[in-house]
Amino acid sequence: MKKSILVLAGICIGAFTFAQKAAVKPINAPKIKLENGQKIVATTNISIEADLSMGMQMTSTSSSEYNLEVKSSTDKEYTISSTLTKIKLDFNMAGQSSSYDSEKNPTPTSETDKAIAEKLNKPVDVLLDNSTGKATLKEKPSKTDEEDGNPMAGLMGAFTDASEDAIVSGAFELIPAGKKVGDSWSDTTKDNDGTTIRTSTLKSVNGDEAQLQINAVTTSSSKLDFQGMEFELKSTTKTNSEVTTEMSTGRIKTKNSTSDITGNIQVMGQDVAITSKATTTAVYK
Repeated sequence: MKKSILVLAGICIGAFTFAQKAAVKPINAPKIKLENGQKIVATTNISIEADLSMGMQMTSTSSSEYNLEVKSSTDKEYTISSTLTKIKLDFNMAGQSSSYDSEKNPTPTSETDKAIAEKLNKPVDVLLDNSTGKATLKEKPSKTDEEDGNPMAGLMGAFTDASEDAIVSGAFELIPAGKKVGDSWSDTTKDNDGTTIRTSTLKSVNGDEAQLQINAVTTSSSKLDFQGMEFELKSTTKTNSEVTTEMSTGRIKTKNSTSDITGNIQVMGQDVAITSKATTTAVYK
């Protein structure tokens, strides 16, 4: 039971860290502008330090590379193919260490490595609304029993499963028309699991390139069935980001973020507190 809770706590940390809700387009902002066939390479590095209570610590570092390609477009949206091409992960929790490098392990042997490698080089189509900036999967993936059969695979998978729609939406940031250096604006995004409130400030402008400071607070509450047990997850994530974006197209060039996560898992009357700090650097070319 204790091991299952710890594994789930690790999964939650991964989920909390990577859960990035698509921001609603600011009022009077220009549309996202892309060309059919256009390609973007998104490279992300993430470092996480977490306290899972009960004296247990968790650390991880990961890097990933996604290829985004515009397949088609309409007046309202783009169809973008997102493909995970590289992943490297080093992970330690409760004395258990795991690592994976897709470039060094082209033929994985362990079940955990296979679970990660299964996500590689498989294009996923995502619809990106050019007016709202919202990204949605064109087809919802089928649910597998991987997590029930191999808890560590489920745990490791949490750190590679940033969700394709989040990867696509995270590559764009729109600025309202008429904003000047020093101006701020806010947007709120809600879904079934929680709410994100963001406050953005235009720090500087150099030609078509803008520097933004974005502060976001996400509160979420959800339930998860894990190995026959129902868990209730609650968390608050505070993220501060420095973003460089193209004003005319909405394309992000770089994003550097720090996130502080607090939360708890409730199961069978037992509470497990979670605290975590994550740093993320992302480059889009």
